[in-house]
Amino acid sequence: MVRGFTYRGEAFRATVHGRPGKEEIFIVMMVDDEEGPEISIDRFEDADNNPDDALETMLCKLVDKLFAEQSITPASATEEFAWLAPVTTGARVHDGVQQH
Repeated sequence: MVRGFTYRGEAFRATVHGRPGKEEIFIVMMVDDEEGPEISIDRFEDADNNPDDALETMLCKLVDKLFAEQSITPASATEEFAWLAPVTTGARVHDGVQQH
């Protein structure tokens, strides 16, 4: 899955692959529509991972870690997590079921 989200007044793009609770997560902070600082985690390998944490919770934890590591002051200390509307390309995508 590749999807955008906002948190603390900043925009991000998340790429997530794997089973829930054991995903590989890559986050890129978007700065003026350009890729900026990034952070990643392999939840399968991370000893501190709680597989019961929701994906959104993990994304917030990673972004908070990115802010701390990169000395970034977010635009809003109080803005909650929100998914961005998926970008539609107009491409027709099948539902995974192929008729024979």
